[in-house]
Amino acid sequence: MRVTKFSIVRARATMVVAMLLILALPAVAVAGLLGGLLGVVGGVVGGVVGVLAPPVSGPGPFVLRFEPTPNLYAIPNGTQAAVRPNYASATMQIGVSNGRTDLQFSVRNLRPRTIYTIWTVFYPLAWPIVFPTGSIKPALDPNFPQGPPGYYIDGGVVAPTASLSAQFTNGMGLDPGVTFVTDDWGNGQVRVTLDYNILGNTHDDGSPVGNKSIVTQCVVDSPGPQSGPCPSTSAIQRVTTTWLRKYIAQVPAADRASLCANYNSSDPSSIYWQCIDPATVDPQTGNGLPRVWRFPFDHFRLAAHPDGLTHGFIGGNEAEHVIDMVGRRCHLTNTCP
Repeated sequence: MRVTKFSIVRARATMVVAMLLILALPAVAVAGLLGGLLGVVGGVVGGVVGVLAPPVSGPGPFVLRFEPTPNLYAIPNGTQAAVRPNYASATMQIGVSNGRTDLQFSVRNLRPRTIYTIWTVFYPLAWPIVFPTGSIKPALDPNFPQGPPGYYIDGGVVAPTASLSAQFTNGMGLDPGVTFVTDDWGNGQVRVTLDYNILGNTHDDGSPVGNKSIVTQCVVDSPGPQSGPCPSTSAIQRVTTTWLRKYIAQVPAADRASLCANYNSSDPSSIYWQCIDPATVDPQTGNGLPRVWRFPFDHFRLAAHPDGLTHGFIGGNEAEHVIDMVGRRCHLTNTCP
């Protein structure tokens, strides 16, 4: 009897989520209703609703115009002043074909001679933009402290906007992806091809998710390497992370042979290997790429790097980058509040 009641509750929750997505209610109403459903759907990955966000529909290409944050009109973290902040613009053009994304991005009148990167953010953005006390980082929606419904317990808040096959340097040189340097007038552009559909909205089709576990390092104001325990949590600096991998054990048993090129049914321990996507296997070498969990992005963040470095799979610490503009998915789905 308990199982039957649970099934009914879960089915009703699924119907409510679907109705909310279709009706695109105002953000406050959606937040309140979804908040009550998090206990039902939050921990069920791929088992509640197939569609995780309103679809981006139409023939494309799609144009997403970014919006400035208050940072653009200031010079935080040692950044150079924007050339003409009142006339600054950033435009992303997105074309999707055969599971790949052609992404073109251009900016005008931003900070001159500055490294910029774009970050894919999965947690909902608080809107209008607000900075937490003592911070210059745009706040996330407090109604979703664990991320949007259906998000991963091990998933990071952000991930780089880059191909799965990109060769990251983790800051030892400019990292791949939407990375560019502006000229003396604060203008810049970049064009990249991503090996996935960035507009997808399911657990297996969409932007790849980063791992929330971060490589850290203790840094104190003292010459030489750190010795002994770190004296304060405030001295811990974030270095980088990696993609959130899909393991064979996380694939339905009936699908493992077809979805994981390295699955060995005669070896039970092989289910704890990372699942290699057969579509990526090189026929000459047999090598391929592991599958990565996906999720629809909520917004993009355009980050300036006054330290002159990129930082791999994260934007760095708050003192090492400045979010100048954001591009919200809701503008592509006509669901902005």
